[in-house]
Formats: sequence, structure tokens, C-alpha cells
Amino acid sequence: MKKARKFLLNTLILTATSLFLRTLGMGFSVYISNKIGAEGMGIYQLLLSIYSFGVTLSLAGVSLATTRLVTEQLTRSSAQGARRAVFRCFLYSLVGSLLAACLLFLGAEPITNAWFHGKISPLPLRLLALSLPFMAGAAAYSGYFTAVRRVAKGAAAQVLEQLSHMGITVALFTWIAPQGLEPACLALVIGGALSEVCSFFCLLILYRLDRRHLIGSAPANGPTLHQILSICLPVGLSSLVRSAINTAKQVMVPLGLERYGLSCQTALAQYGLIRGMAMPILQFPSALLASFSALLIPELAEEHIQGRRGHIRYIVTRIFRLSLLFSIGVCGILLFYAQDISLAIYQDPQVAHFLRILSPIVMIMYLDDIVDAMLKAMDKQSHLARINIAEALLSLGLLALLLPSTGIYGYLLCLFFSEIFNGTLSIHCLQDTAGFSLQWKKWILGPALCMACSCFTIRLLIPASFIPAILFTGLFYIFLLFLTGHLTREDLRI
Repeated sequence: MKKARKFLLNTLILTATSLFLRTLGMGFSVYISNKIGAEGMGIYQLLLSIYSFGVTLSLAGVSLATTRLVTEQLTRSSAQGARRAVFRCFLYSLVGSLLAACLLFLGAEPITNAWFHGKISPLPLRLLALSLPFMAGAAAYSGYFTAVRRVAKGAAAQVLEQLSHMGITVALFTWIAPQGLEPACLALVIGGALSEVCSFFCLLILYRLDRRHLIGSAPANGPTLHQILSICLPVGLSSLVRSAINTAKQVMVPLGLERYGLSCQTALAQYGLIRGMAMPILQFPSALLASFSALLIPELAEEHIQGRRGHIRYIVTRIFRLSLLFSIGVCGILLFYAQDISLAIYQDPQVAHFLRILSPIVMIMYLDDIVDAMLKAMDKQSHLARINIAEALLSLGLLALLLPSTGIYGYLLCLFFSEIFNGTLSIHCLQDTAGFSLQWKKWILGPALCMACSCFTIRLLIPASFIPAILFTGLFYIFLLFLTGHLTREDLRI
């Protein structure tokens, strides 16, 4: 019971933190889009796509490795082994991040010359490269706090990072008032880089204070390099290949739109509308599932180490079905209220168009995130690596084929293909691993009808104010799920 209460408390902390950060991020995105416009958002998102490759090389599965290895050591009652696991994972991340920082720093000039048409200099990418070692170190310590179930400390560092990023960026925009795309991007990049430094030192101090509370006097064997690499290499190589291909995909989008016949400015603007404005709205509700994804790893890893297959099947089935119910609800709200949401946030009806098209993708997107977390907890990162690489290669080829002939809608089609392909194979892998069976008709058709009924009913009753309408739509959807038996009290019991 105490363990269940702690899991619930950690879930509430992570959920509240994630919602808070997503809300801040959404407001920050609106602020940035108002400052730099759709074209600037396109350039900034392109910068972040290239930067994400360096991030992937730096992290290389270190957070997952730290969580898994610390959990294993604590299961064996070895406090010293847990400390060694954190230290060795940190050293591993430091080596990878320094390599990534050098590559990004040295490659900044040819990248900007080839892909940005002279709109910005190499300086923003070089500044981002300097933040990579701090981000990697923070990932190792964050993995430790997830393993010991003291997520409030990791959450505090995330809040500090987001607030410092926003505060520094807003201060630079206010005091310096940068004119032009490059000065604006520099303000954003400086804010992001300094926030990573703040987050790292916050986590380092919290870890050094927290590690004294570790209990367990078993012999300190600690993880070997082979154990670290057995987790990091499959995740890292998969993420690296996938990140490289995804970076190529993101760079290919504005270039492909130009080949389709659009000007450079229009191509970047359309890219910015989707990546910088529509996608944050789609991903915002996933904050409610992100906490489960993080906390499931140590919980399921412990069950997996102890060989409790029946309990694993029960947990996986329950979490999968609840995640699906949540995803269906979010899909219905985004589809039905796309115009209201877009006008309220961005005052731009073009965002609503893309949001309505992409809303069905959240059903498989959210499921895929939580399925991946469960598979990683059960030591299936190698299977995920193969799935991710195959999906990235296929979607890259599809993008190259469709963009010049179909324009932005080819990119949207590629997004759907990527999520469906990856999600389907990951779910099949989870079925084989956990031994649970899917009941698609019962789990999808009934809840979808409940959601549709909720949307139309509440819209008729509350036609004007969309915020109360969304809240009542969600509540009525939950009521109908209980009424029809698709949701029970047992489902919500910890």
C-alpha cells in the first residue's frame, strides 16, 4: 500500500509538473511566434532539428541506463553499487556529449551554408553545441531520481530549466530588442543554452544531497561497462540513426517544398506552422501520460527482474487500455474544437487546418510513447532499435518521393505513415513480450462513439464559450465511459 501511495504521489507530481511546463511552453511558443513570425519559427525549428541530432548522440540512452541500473542495484540492496552506477553512467554521457559538441561545433558552418540559404550564421548552432555536456550530465542524474522514486527533485530541475529559458530569452528580447532573424534566433539559443547549465547544476547539487539517503549494505559490484553498453548502445545507436534520418527529413521538408514550387519564405512558413505551432498543441495533452511513461520504467523493471510475468501482463493491459481511452478523448477534442483552440492560442486560422488533419495521429502517437517506455523497462530496447531504424528509413524514402509532387500534404502523409508503422510494430512486440491480447473493437469503437456523443451534445448545450465546452466534453466522455462499462472503478485503483 505504501508503495502504491508513493507511485500515485510521484505520478501526481510528474503530471502537475509536465502540465505546468507544457502550459509555459505553449505560452512561450505563442510569444516567440508573435516576435519572429511563421518564417522565423520555421528557421528556429530547423535549428532545433539539427541540434536534436547532437542531443541524441550526447544522451545515447544514458537516462534509461541510469534508471535501469540503479533500480537493479537497489533491488539487490547495494547502495554503493547504485552510486557507482550513477557515476559510470555520468562518465559515459560526458564522453558522448563532448564528441557530439565537437562535431556540431565544427560542422556548423557547412550546415548553415547548405541548408539555411544564408539566413543565419553558424553562431547559433555553435552556442547550442556548448550546452550538450550539461544536458547529458543532467540526463544521468534525472535517471537516478526516477529510479529512487524521488521525482519531485528531478521535476524541480525541469521547472528551473524552463523558467530560466523563458526568463533569459524574454529579457534579451526586451533589453536588446533584436532586429532580424539571426539576432532573434541568437536570443532563443542563448536562453536555451544557459537554462541547460542551470538545470545541470541544480540536479548535481540535489543528487549529492540525496545519495546519502541510499540504504543497502550488499557488496558493491556496480554495473560493468558491458552492462551500461548493453542498454545504451541499442538505444543510442537506434536513436542516433533515427535522429540523423529525422534531421535529414526535417531539412528535406522546406527544401522539398521549394522544389514543389514554393518560395523559400513560404516553405519555411508552412514548415513553421506545422512543427512550431500545430505540433505543440497536439503534444500538449500527452503531459498526462508522460508521468506514467517515466515511472513505469523502474516499476516494470523491478517486476521483470523478479520474473512476475502475470503481474506484468495485468499492469501492461491496464495501462494500455487507459492510455487508449485517453488518446481517443484527446483526438475527439482536437478534431472538434480545432478552430477555437487555434484562434485562442495563435489567432491564426491556418493552424486549425493542420491541427484538424493531424488530430487522429494522437491516438497512435500517445500509445507508441507509453508502449516504448514499457518495452524499455522489460529490456526490449534492441527490438525498438530495429523498429525505429526501419521506420525512419522508410519514411525518409516516402518523404523524398512525395514532397516534390504533393507539397505539404506529402509531409503530412509521411507523419501518419511514420506513427502508424512504428506504433503497430511496437504494440505487436509488447504483445509478444507481456503476453496480453488486444480487443480493438471493444477498446476503440465504443469509446469513440462515447467521445462523438460527448462532443455533439456539449456543443449544442454550450455553443459559445469553448473552454467550458472542452471541460464539460471531457467530463461527459468519462461519464459515458462509466455508464457503458468501458471504464470501471477497478481501472482507476492503484
